[in-house]
Amino acid sequence: VSTGQLPAADQVRACLEQAYGRYRTLDEGTVADYIPALARMPRHHFGLCVVGVDGAVFAVGDAEVEFSIQSISKPFVFALVCHAIGDEAARQKLGVNNTGLPFNSVMAIELNRQRTMNPMVNAGAIATTSLIPGDSADAKWDYIVEGLSRFAGRPLALDAEVYASEAAHNQRNQGIARLLESYDRMYFDPLLATDVYTRQCSLKVTVKDLAV
Repeated sequence: VSTGQLPAADQVRACLEQAYGRYRTLDEGTVADYIPALARMPRHHFGLCVVGVDGAVFAVGDAEVEFSIQSISKPFVFALVCHAIGDEAARQKLGVNNTGLPFNSVMAIELNRQRTMNPMVNAGAIATTSLIPGDSADAKWDYIVEGLSRFAGRPLALDAEVYASEAAHNQRNQGIARLLESYDRMYFDPLLATDVYTRQCSLKVTVKDLAV
């Protein structure tokens, strides 16, 4: 993220169009299939967007097609927690270590003597969600929705289908939260925090929202 100015509008627009033209036909990879609702998502949407600090918006392709935010929610919710409790407190409670293991690894928790992870893997992200201000799951959820909507510049809504599908298949995340609780590294009820985390990952955004 830069606090400086973008190049001239024509240059930014030309760069985006060049990148879009170069990669729009790329047909590698697959959509995530560990959640049934995600496996049904169309795989050929492709959009790019750059937003300047002065509000100028440059977009090309499917930049305003909605999709569930998933793990992209992690840095934004971490930002909300840093704002609420301070970055040093967040560092001590959540950790900053690269695990070197998959994003949903249980072994990474056991191998780390502090049992902290970092906010960009599932264990750390669920712990991050547990630190969101609020005495109840609903209060935490409202705080997250309000905060991420403020970041996006518009009200964000839940993708109910994705949430229901993820909630029915999030036993691994529940287990991770329980394990963190056993090491005093969860800061709210582990199952409720996991549910709020599942909901936050199911918020609908566009590429333009993320750029904003």
